[in-house]
Amino acid sequence: MRLTCLLVLAVAGFTYLACGHMLYAEFPEDISAPSTAEVWITYGHDDESGEPPRLSVARAISPDGSFEDLDLEEHEGGLKGALKVEEEGCYILDLEKEPRLTDLEWFGISGPSSLILEHARALMPAVSGRNFDWSSGEGLELVPATDPGDLERGDIFEAQAAWQGRPIGGDYSAMVVKSPEDLLVIQHAQEVEVWGSSSGGEVEFELTRPGLWVVTFEATIDESGTWTAESDDPNGNYAEGDKLAYDQITPTVYLTFWSR
Repeated sequence: MRLTCLLVLAVAGFTYLACGHMLYAEFPEDISAPSTAEVWITYGHDDESGEPPRLSVARAISPDGSFEDLDLEEHEGGLKGALKVEEEGCYILDLEKEPRLTDLEWFGISGPSSLILEHARALMPAVSGRNFDWSSGEGLELVPATDPGDLERGDIFEAQAAWQGRPIGGDYSAMVVKSPEDLLVIQHAQEVEVWGSSSGGEVEFELTRPGLWVVTFEATIDESGTWTAESDDPNGNYAEGDKLAYDQITPTVYLTFWSR
């Protein structure tokens, strides 16, 4: 059924799912403290940048666990902002796109309606990786078990996927979206380096090259409910304020970090 859904969505114009669009941030490889680090957030794919993502959550989590909303502005197909780094430790960008819904019956095919949720985290260690494994215990998370402060090519990266704080199985992939030498390139994705499935949500793979990595983890939750649209559907299938029933939840989480 999963393959069928992807094919149908691609034909219907929802190619971001089949083509692997990712919500991630680009930021400096080396961050000192105190300093100011610029970030650029995109919902893109391969060597293309799309429209600036509509985010319902965009905040920075400091090493001491405090939160600060990001002040963002549109910039070259994404969102640009700055993070004030005051202490050593891992700063975490916590992002979430506005939810959306799709129903196979819109395309004349029998199948489930899905509430699509997309979360993203970016690990930004400033000298130290302290607090890199922070978890909210909410939504779909990919919590790293490997300190991102000194990752190098050849190291093994490990993480655990969880839904509402509990391990969950799903499919994962990982790719390099920016190489260290790409100084003048905003978005420069390579081929997918790693992919697989994990029944318990454990993700483990070797970092085969230096660069900015994005790990994607997708799951399916057999849970029905009703969702109120937060904005109009670009394809005209629903309007802001409409109450829509769904048969399942299909969350995706993206985790971004640098490897030397």
